[in-house]
Amino acid sequence: MRIFGTDGIRGTINNYPMTPEVCLRAGMALCFLLKKRLPHKPKILIGKDTRISGYVIESALTSGITSMGGDVYRVGPIPTPAVAFLVKSMRVDAGIVISASHNPFSDNGIKIFSNDGFKLTEELENDIEKLINDKDFPAIRPSARELGKAYRIEDAQGRYIEFIKSTLPKDSNLEGLKVAIDPANGAAYKITPTLFHELGAEVITINDKPDGVNINKECGALYPESLIKIVKETQAHFGVAHDGDADRTILVDEKGNIV
Repeated sequence: MRIFGTDGIRGTINNYPMTPEVCLRAGMALCFLLKKRLPHKPKILIGKDTRISGYVIESALTSGITSMGGDVYRVGPIPTPAVAFLVKSMRVDAGIVISASHNPFSDNGIKIFSNDGFKLTEELENDIEKLINDKDFPAIRPSARELGKAYRIEDAQGRYIEFIKSTLPKDSNLEGLKVAIDPANGAAYKITPTLFHELGAEVITINDKPDGVNINKECGALYPESLIKIVKETQAHFGVAHDGDADRTILVDEKGNIV
């Protein structure tokens, strides 16, 4: 049965293929294939959105990667584009996003980036899938001395915010502007409000209290009605809404029109 779809591996949690067992073997397979291509111990970064199942998948991937001798850098809840950026910025060998994007909380997924910040090639995805399905893999495992380690990167969100600000003209200033933000109780619930606040805007945020199950729930980019309402009520100059992993953005003007 095919595991990888058009956007990585995705499905309902604890149902094939989104089971801890498959995630464990996906981590093992990715690390194994990287070791064959690299002269050094593989370094793999993992980010996620705010789904409660992210803990399950992150732990399974970490176990798989470290058991095969790779190091893991966990950055916690962070937008998908931030993982693509951090893979290049931190010079790691691959990045994994744990998210099902705009889907309900009961779904989750794995999207893998290569060291250039782009999605894996179909060839490498096929190689990973073959190993996941190979009952004899892995025939040989690393010794205890060769196991990998897992690290928590505490400043990942700050690094991404600084990168975004660096793309703007140096004298950029949003003072005097009121911005309404709906991060869909998802991956950007801290980053986007902080970004606009640091740029000088007055920030009004809704749906920024993720509890593991309220991601995308009648909010965010797929349900902009709440944002439109708050823009009008507060007379904000514009509004910003994301989906769960913040790779999709809807903008609303001061009249509540979707741009």
